[in-house]
Amino acid sequence: MSESGWITEVSESDTRTSYPVSSIVWQGPTNTCDSVILADSPVFGRMLFLDGELQSASADEHIYHEALVHPVMASVGMGQRILVVGGGEGATVREVLRWKPHHVDWVDIDGALVDLCREYLQWAPHVYTDPVVRYHAADIRTVLPSLSLYSVIILDLPDPDGETGYLYSEDFWRDILGHLAPRGRLVTHCGPVRPFGCIGEGFQRLLSSQIIQFSIDGFYSQMIPSFQSEWGFLLFVNSDRIKPFEHLQSKCLLPAGLRMVDMQQLHAWANPSLLWLSAL
Repeated sequence: MSESGWITEVSESDTRTSYPVSSIVWQGPTNTCDSVILADSPVFGRMLFLDGELQSASADEHIYHEALVHPVMASVGMGQRILVVGGGEGATVREVLRWKPHHVDWVDIDGALVDLCREYLQWAPHVYTDPVVRYHAADIRTVLPSLSLYSVIILDLPDPDGETGYLYSEDFWRDILGHLAPRGRLVTHCGPVRPFGCIGEGFQRLLSSQIIQFSIDGFYSQMIPSFQSEWGFLLFVNSDRIKPFEHLQSKCLLPAGLRMVDMQQLHAWANPSLLWLSAL
């Protein structure tokens, strides 16, 4: 919902947030979205809204994307095969490329949205021409049979609450796990979380999956200012012998140029505070 000078988001959770905007840069539908709004905000910079919900803002998109990508990539290091599902802004692939992967398959169903982000956001201009990246403008369900095994799978999808169809379903997890190599790693965000009561609808849905056995040992969270919330993430390891954050017990060399993630931050995520330990 929008009004003069403001865009108001009403999310699937119990939050209602109004964002000040100075101008609408682009507005309209795409292949899979009834409403896409690209707007400029005096507070959060350029913002992307899909079907009424904020997806990213230039002021702090690096916080979300670094939190999503670097814990899982630090566990496997350089030169890997990576699958990124979603992430139309290109910023998730941007962060993956810092680890000099051998190959990246990037699957996002909405090619028109990817083109809009390339033109109007320009957060990751090099990812579209990088020779190690192969972009698929297709439904992940139709693409998976043609793909191979991956050391890391990164899911940058809509929030796992409400009606998501195939995404996050038991069939989805079964199909995705079929492409995760032994000892491979998977990471997904789980939407807004809070350390009391029901931690978050998305978190609860993922943790209760019968196919993929997420563990609370792989949970971490990060405040995203433009999201007006603490955001949750879950790490999974395709092994019974390895814990999600076990790699942080030894030193790893982070790539240069990160704006938020360092070794202290990785260790903080691996060792949650009393507040979160009590909630989990």
